[in-house]
Amino acid sequence: MARKTVLAGIALAASVATGGAAQSMTQAEVNALLRGTPEIYNGLFTAALIKHIADSCEDSIEPPGRVARVTYFLGLYNKARALGPSRQQIEAFVEDKAEQERMRQLVYTYLRDADVDPMNEQAVCAYASNEIAQGTALGSRLREK
Repeated sequence: MARKTVLAGIALAASVATGGAAQSMTQAEVNALLRGTPEIYNGLFTAALIKHIADSCEDSIEPPGRVARVTYFLGLYNKARALGPSRQQIEAFVEDKAEQERMRQLVYTYLRDADVDPMNEQAVCAYASNEIAQGTALGSRLREK
């Protein structure tokens, strides 16, 4: 019983500590913070790249399963929360249409840099299959159907 009380106290203290930080940050500051934190922004980029591949190759490439996706995003969310923003601020960042477009353009640029036309489904699928075959970090998150 005492252990639960200590853990509850730590959780409350952590939420109070981060809550004050979140209230003092504007949404623009939160956006800049999350965009400027490589571990979070690179994680979101990877998710956007996987989504583009899955959408382009829905007949041949399988994205990570639901549990893997939830676990992945929960990890990113927890890292973002540890920086101070509130849940609402993090959601606002992720749901921001301009930020989504920015990420889409980063995915397209990344694919073009890999000599893949992001709008050519066959090229995207061939790229994904190659990543799977090579066992890259990206390929290890995808499966061929």
